[in-house]
Amino acid sequence: MTRIPKPKLGELMFRWRSYLPLAVVIGLMVGLHTFGPTAELDLRWCVLAGLLVAASGLALRLYAVGQAPRGTSGRHRRQYASQLNTFGIYSVLRHPLYVGNVLVWVGVSLTSGWLAGALASTVAAVLMFGLIVRHEDEYLLQRFGPDFVEWASVTPAFVPRPSLWRPSRLPFRWARAVSSEYSTFHSIGLMALIFAALRGWSLNGEALPGPTWWGLLALNSGLYLGTRLWRSGRKDQEGPTTAC
Repeated sequence: MTRIPKPKLGELMFRWRSYLPLAVVIGLMVGLHTFGPTAELDLRWCVLAGLLVAASGLALRLYAVGQAPRGTSGRHRRQYASQLNTFGIYSVLRHPLYVGNVLVWVGVSLTSGWLAGALASTVAAVLMFGLIVRHEDEYLLQRFGPDFVEWASVTPAFVPRPSLWRPSRLPFRWARAVSSEYSTFHSIGLMALIFAALRGWSLNGEALPGPTWWGLLALNSGLYLGTRLWRSGRKDQEGPTTAC
């Protein structure tokens, strides 16, 4: 009887990378409600800093996806790459999507205003995506062999090296970038609003947030639903495509 090998930790992290942040978010919500925001922080600046960090991660993801060839930089449950992309942002950074994920994760955590929780979630993000990157590098090495070795030997995994820049061979495609990343934008806004409501509850005992909060929630939800409908219509017009 052939023994089926158990998936490695990095592989499991990769499969569930879209859902694992939920556990961290729930932990932040519980911690924020239990301990309250860090008293020494100016919450306005903390939230602004968090949103800027998260926005930088989203921008990096948009840029990477918008110029990536089909069959690369996708949201797959298993490792998949039809070709090795070494141009554009991938010429200076091997894993821009995961770097973007870490920035989004750290930024959203900062918007909670609970510094200890933000620090803990940052450590969790670095460990999680570090394991995923190691797993992905193993897959790319098996898939592309010497080509991957040559690229990885000079191109850093996390810190860009601008001197290696090679322009992308494809134009930037806003439609593809937005179609892929609209849910990330929605999640950043939604979590910032949830943390704002929890801070109000913790600091002022306000069970229901004010009208501005509800207006921002409606705007965020409307953008999400509108983009989702546009994305569905775009798929119907284009017909079936290969995974990307």
